[in-house]
Amino acid sequence: LSPVPLDSLPTGSIFGVYAHTPGRECFQASGRDGLVAAGYALYTASTELVLSLGSAAHSEGNGVGDGRGEMPGKALGFTLDPAGRGAAGGGRFVLTRPSLRCPARGPYYSLNDAREPDWPQGLRRWVHDARRGLTPSRTKFSSRYVCALVADVHRTLLRGGWAGNPRPHLRLLYEAAPLAHVAEACGGRAS
Repeated sequence: LSPVPLDSLPTGSIFGVYAHTPGRECFQASGRDGLVAAGYALYTASTELVLSLGSAAHSEGNGVGDGRGEMPGKALGFTLDPAGRGAAGGGRFVLTRPSLRCPARGPYYSLNDAREPDWPQGLRRWVHDARRGLTPSRTKFSSRYVCALVADVHRTLLRGGWAGNPRPHLRLLYEAAPLAHVAEACGGRAS
Protein backbone atom coordinates (compact mmCIF):
# COMPACT_ATOMS: atom_id res chain seq x y z
CA LEU A 1 0.00 0.00 0.00
CA SER A 2 1.07 3.52 -0.77
CA PRO A 3 1.54 5.85 2.21
CA VAL A 4 -0.17 8.62 0.16
CA PRO A 5 -3.94 8.74 0.70
CA LEU A 6 -5.67 8.41 -2.67
CA ASP A 7 -8.14 11.15 -1.86
CA SER A 8 -5.39 13.79 -1.62
CA LEU A 9 -4.11 13.49 -5.21
CA PRO A 10 -4.58 16.61 -7.36
CA THR A 11 -6.86 16.58 -10.37
CA GLY A 12 -8.19 19.20 -12.72
CA SER A 13 -10.58 20.29 -15.45
CA ILE A 14 -9.50 21.99 -18.70
CA PHE A 15 -11.65 24.15 -20.97
CA GLY A 16 -11.36 26.21 -24.14
CA VAL A 17 -13.61 28.95 -25.53
CA TYR A 18 -13.74 29.10 -29.32
CA ALA A 19 -15.05 31.98 -31.45
CA HIS A 20 -18.19 31.16 -33.38
CA THR A 21 -18.00 31.73 -37.12
CA PRO A 22 -21.44 32.13 -38.71
CA GLY A 23 -22.10 29.46 -41.32
CA ARG A 24 -19.46 27.16 -39.93
CA GLU A 25 -20.33 24.03 -37.98
CA CYS A 26 -19.19 23.97 -34.38
CA PHE A 27 -15.86 22.29 -33.61
CA GLN A 28 -14.60 22.29 -37.20
CA ALA A 29 -11.63 24.34 -36.08
CA SER A 30 -8.30 22.61 -35.94
CA GLY A 31 -6.05 23.03 -32.97
CA ARG A 32 -5.86 26.58 -31.73
CA ASP A 33 -7.77 28.18 -34.63
CA GLY A 34 -10.50 30.34 -33.14
CA LEU A 35 -9.49 29.73 -29.52
CA VAL A 36 -10.11 33.06 -27.75
CA ALA A 37 -9.94 32.05 -24.09
CA ALA A 38 -9.00 28.98 -22.10
CA GLY A 39 -8.35 27.83 -18.60
CA TYR A 40 -8.33 25.12 -16.05
CA ALA A 41 -9.42 24.37 -12.50
CA LEU A 42 -6.99 22.62 -10.18
CA TYR A 43 -8.50 20.72 -7.26
CA THR A 44 -6.08 20.09 -4.37
CA ALA A 45 -6.18 21.24 -0.74
CA SER A 46 -7.43 24.47 -2.31
CA THR A 47 -9.22 24.99 -5.61
CA GLU A 48 -7.60 27.29 -8.16
CA LEU A 49 -9.07 28.57 -11.40
CA VAL A 50 -6.71 29.92 -14.08
CA LEU A 51 -8.16 31.84 -17.03
CA SER A 52 -6.28 33.10 -20.08
CA LEU A 53 -7.74 35.94 -22.08
CA GLY A 54 -5.53 36.00 -25.13
CA SER A 55 -2.30 34.69 -26.47
CA ALA A 56 0.17 36.87 -28.33
CA ALA A 57 1.21 34.03 -30.62
CA HIS A 58 -2.32 33.15 -31.73
CA SER A 59 -4.47 36.30 -31.58
CA GLU A 60 -4.46 37.08 -35.30
CA GLY A 61 -7.80 36.61 -36.96
CA ASN A 62 -9.82 35.93 -33.81
CA GLY A 63 -11.33 39.41 -33.61
CA VAL A 64 -9.17 40.33 -30.65
CA GLY A 65 -6.15 42.62 -30.58
CA ASP A 66 -4.90 44.91 -33.32
CA GLY A 67 -5.28 42.53 -36.28
CA ARG A 68 -1.53 41.90 -36.55
CA GLY A 69 -1.37 39.32 -33.80
CA GLU A 70 0.07 41.91 -31.39
CA MET A 71 -2.14 41.26 -28.40
CA PRO A 72 -0.38 40.74 -25.10
CA GLY A 73 -1.51 37.57 -23.40
CA LYS A 74 -3.13 37.79 -20.00
CA ALA A 75 -3.67 35.04 -17.48
CA LEU A 76 -5.44 35.43 -14.16
CA GLY A 77 -5.50 33.10 -11.18
CA PHE A 78 -8.38 32.78 -8.75
CA THR A 79 -8.63 30.76 -5.53
CA LEU A 80 -11.88 29.41 -4.16
CA ASP A 81 -12.86 30.87 -0.81
CA PRO A 82 -15.33 28.24 0.41
CA ALA A 83 -16.53 30.50 3.25
CA GLY A 84 -17.07 33.48 0.94
CA ARG A 85 -20.57 34.62 0.13
CA GLY A 86 -21.16 33.68 -3.49
CA ALA A 87 -24.32 34.28 -5.51
CA ALA A 88 -25.82 30.89 -4.61
CA GLY A 89 -24.69 31.01 -0.98
CA GLY A 90 -21.66 28.82 -1.64
CA GLY A 91 -18.08 29.92 -1.93
CA ARG A 92 -16.64 32.50 -4.30
CA PHE A 93 -13.47 32.79 -6.33
CA VAL A 94 -11.05 35.51 -5.24
CA LEU A 95 -8.47 36.99 -7.60
CA THR A 96 -5.13 35.88 -6.10
CA ARG A 97 -2.85 36.04 -9.15
CA PRO A 98 -3.73 39.18 -11.13
CA SER A 99 -0.99 38.65 -13.70
CA LEU A 100 0.25 35.09 -13.94
CA ARG A 101 3.71 35.02 -15.56
CA CYS A 102 5.80 31.95 -16.25
CA PRO A 103 9.48 32.34 -15.28
CA ALA A 104 11.81 32.33 -18.29
CA ARG A 105 13.78 29.46 -16.77
CA GLY A 106 13.19 26.89 -14.09
CA PRO A 107 15.01 23.90 -12.61
CA TYR A 108 12.32 21.27 -13.24
CA TYR A 109 11.08 19.05 -16.01
CA SER A 110 7.76 17.28 -15.78
CA LEU A 111 7.71 14.04 -17.71
CA ASN A 112 6.83 10.44 -16.90
CA ASP A 113 10.31 8.91 -16.51
CA ALA A 114 8.79 5.42 -16.41
CA ARG A 115 7.92 5.83 -20.12
CA GLU A 116 11.55 6.59 -21.07
CA PRO A 117 11.80 3.50 -23.34
CA ASP A 118 9.00 5.03 -25.49
CA TRP A 119 10.66 8.45 -25.84
CA PRO A 120 12.25 9.66 -29.07
CA GLN A 121 16.05 9.57 -28.96
CA GLY A 122 16.32 13.39 -28.95
CA LEU A 123 14.17 13.63 -25.81
CA ARG A 124 16.20 10.92 -24.07
CA ARG A 125 19.39 12.83 -24.84
CA TRP A 126 17.92 16.16 -23.62
CA VAL A 127 16.73 14.66 -20.30
CA HIS A 128 20.10 12.93 -19.82
CA ASP A 129 21.91 16.24 -20.40
CA ALA A 130 19.40 18.32 -18.40
CA ARG A 131 19.86 16.20 -15.28
CA ARG A 132 23.60 16.90 -15.47
CA GLY A 133 23.43 20.61 -16.25
CA LEU A 134 24.67 20.10 -19.81
CA THR A 135 21.98 22.23 -21.50
CA PRO A 136 22.72 25.76 -22.80
CA SER A 137 21.33 27.27 -19.55
CA ARG A 138 23.70 25.08 -17.46
CA THR A 139 20.76 24.44 -15.11
CA LYS A 140 20.69 21.02 -13.44
CA PHE A 141 17.10 19.95 -13.94
CA SER A 142 15.27 17.60 -11.61
CA SER A 143 12.04 15.74 -12.23
CA ARG A 144 8.73 16.88 -10.77
CA TYR A 145 5.93 14.66 -12.04
CA VAL A 146 2.57 14.02 -10.37
CA CYS A 147 0.86 12.29 -13.33
CA ALA A 148 -1.97 14.83 -13.14
CA LEU A 149 -1.78 16.97 -16.29
CA VAL A 150 -3.30 20.14 -14.81
CA ALA A 151 -1.16 19.93 -11.65
CA ASP A 152 2.04 19.36 -13.64
CA VAL A 153 1.34 22.26 -16.02
CA HIS A 154 0.28 24.56 -13.15
CA ARG A 155 3.52 23.96 -11.25
CA THR A 156 5.54 24.56 -14.43
CA LEU A 157 3.76 27.86 -15.06
CA LEU A 158 4.45 29.01 -11.49
CA ARG A 159 8.03 27.73 -11.09
CA GLY A 160 9.31 27.57 -14.67
CA GLY A 161 10.87 24.64 -16.44
CA TRP A 162 9.50 22.21 -18.97
CA ALA A 163 6.38 20.05 -19.01
CA GLY A 164 5.75 17.56 -21.76
CA ASN A 165 4.02 14.45 -22.89
CA PRO A 166 5.62 12.71 -25.88
CA ARG A 167 2.80 10.20 -26.20
CA PRO A 168 0.04 11.06 -28.69
CA HIS A 169 -2.92 10.58 -26.37
CA LEU A 170 -3.68 14.21 -25.45
CA ARG A 171 -6.82 15.47 -27.15
CA LEU A 172 -5.94 18.58 -29.15
CA LEU A 173 -9.25 20.41 -29.03
CA TYR A 174 -9.94 20.22 -25.29
CA GLU A 175 -6.61 19.46 -23.59
CA ALA A 176 -3.51 20.41 -25.56
CA ALA A 177 -4.80 23.57 -27.31
CA PRO A 178 -6.38 25.15 -24.20
CA LEU A 179 -3.27 24.45 -22.07
CA ALA A 180 -1.04 25.87 -24.84
CA HIS A 181 -3.24 28.99 -24.86
CA VAL A 182 -2.79 29.41 -21.10
CA ALA A 183 0.98 28.79 -21.28
CA GLU A 184 1.44 31.42 -23.99
CA ALA A 185 -0.75 33.92 -22.14
CA CYS A 186 1.63 33.43 -19.18
CA GLY A 187 4.65 34.19 -21.37
CA GLY A 188 5.61 30.56 -21.89
CA ARG A 189 5.83 28.57 -25.11
CA ALA A 190 3.82 25.63 -26.35
CA SER A 191 3.94 23.29 -29.29
